Amino acid sequence: MKGSSFKSKGPKSTCVELIRHHPHGQYRTLHTDEKEMRFSSSHVTVVVSNYNGVAVVKDCFESIQGLTSPPGEILMIDDGSEDGSPALVRELFPHVRVVELGFNSGNLNKLRNRALEESKTDFVFLVDNDVTLKPDCLDQLLGGLKNLPQAAVCIPRTLYERDPSMIYQDGQVLHYVGTSLARNRDFPLKDADDRPRLTIGWGVQLVDKRQAAELGNFSEDYVMGWGDDGEFNHKMNLAGHFCYHIPSAVVYHKRVKGARRYYGTVRNRWRFLLELYQAKTLILCTPALVVYEMSVILFILKKREMRQYLTAMKYVLANIGSILSVRRHIQPKRLVNDRELMTSGSIFISSEYVDSAMLAFGYKVMNSFLNGYWLIIRGVL
Repeated sequence: MKGSSFKSKGPKSTCVELIRHHPHGQYRTLHTDEKEMRFSSSHVTVVVSNYNGVAVVKDCFESIQGLTSPPGEILMIDDGSEDGSPALVRELFPHVRVVELGFNSGNLNKLRNRALEESKTDFVFLVDNDVTLKPDCLDQLLGGLKNLPQAAVCIPRTLYERDPSMIYQDGQVLHYVGTSLARNRDFPLKDADDRPRLTIGWGVQLVDKRQAAELGNFSEDYVMGWGDDGEFNHKMNLAGHFCYHIPSAVVYHKRVKGARRYYGTVRNRWRFLLELYQAKTLILCTPALVVYEMSVILFILKKREMRQYLTAMKYVLANIGSILSVRRHIQPKRLVNDRELMTSGSIFISSEYVDSAMLAFGYKVMNSFLNGYWLIIRGVL
């Protein structure tokens, strides 16, 4: 890895891959003393989202206590845990304020919004209960918010806790069909660059509360699955409140085998497309969207989960009115065109899902078509 800390380089030398410039950009004009005070850790609330995390939450809070610069406040938002984890946190970490919903919402965005509501500081560092933080993580994220152009959210690099030489998450990139390119997933840390860049979609993030509120915070219409946090980051980027990946800020993830959230992924993806894409983009992408959707259907059929797909599409059709209402609210706030925030490439699918030669062949053919079609339309988006 080239370098280990965030460097303040000023606007002209900041490298961002997915956007050339901010159309109406004005960089921060705070005086130096005011900037240093505003972007201090005392203006940060660290909030841990928890559900039945008794096996992991102790490590998480110990790492928060070990931050080089302590935050102004530490909270835990509990989503109806039944394993005694709220009591454990109160006993071991009495300085942590525990907010219990009193029921299991199953909605991470509800917890994230509650975190923004409960915090008393300018910035909120949202943390999942199964991560631990490198001591200078918060300092590096604050450096990004302070120095990067129009920064509103900064997201850390995530390494596997079991093998910190390998990357778990390194800044999500939006594929134009409405899914992710998991940059550097399972890639050696020593070979990765340290350049901040625009990103979407990772729940561990430092958020400027004021700028998030302008866009309505996290949408609670998104359930657990692809896009539950990416929707928030993408609409922020569209409005010029940029979300940056900060490689020098590091967290460690206790990676476990995830649930197969076909329903949430299908439902969220179609809300994402219909709410956030420009009409021109939807029209030009239609052939690619059809091919990708056919691939999704065939994949889900093979996994014998078609009921989840049909239930998700039924939800989208039943809620088309509210989806279009959100669209009418978001699109006027747009300052950045779609083509600046999306690309093509190999769509990320975990190897545990591609478990046959037929699926591997179909995956290769699909990516070849989508990449070729992108070459045709990207110049006219």
